[in-house]
Amino acid sequence: MEQFINENVRNIQISGIRQFFNKVSAVPDAVQLTLGQPDFYTPEHIKEAGVSAIYENKTTYTANAGEKQLLAAASDFVKEKYGLNYNPAEEVITTIGASQGIDIAFRTILERDDEVILPGPVYPAYAPIITLCGAKPVYIDTTESNFIITKEQIEAKKDSKDEGSYSTVSF
Repeated sequence: MEQFINENVRNIQISGIRQFFNKVSAVPDAVQLTLGQPDFYTPEHIKEAGVSAIYENKTTYTANAGEKQLLAAASDFVKEKYGLNYNPAEEVITTIGASQGIDIAFRTILERDDEVILPGPVYPAYAPIITLCGAKPVYIDTTESNFIITKEQIEAKKDSKDEGSYSTVSF
């Protein structure tokens, strides 16, 4: 059966954070500091909004990019907070989280054998996304640079590649 699985998928291992989560989940009353899961239940007003949406038959698929009102609100938010202007009808999409957004972006721009610089420590789920795109994660340890990636660190990685074929994405 394994021969039918994409090579990029076969080579992905369960992340250490997920392995640790699986172990800690079996311990009663353990405080979870693994996946970023909140330590509280969904607030009542959000539960009520979800129930209302069901009763109002808002249970169908939305437009691919998301609800127009939500896209406009997201555009307004980044304009107010960061001074950035995006057209909500053409330049904004909604995703179920950062990992999905990064996955969509990388599948759109990465080519086989591209390299993506990951400033470490880094969330472990990003490397498999890069690998699934046929690209290669390249780690830069930022613990000695106050967790800020520097031009020199990037240059050191770049200098190790053949200039004629070098392509990289960094986030």
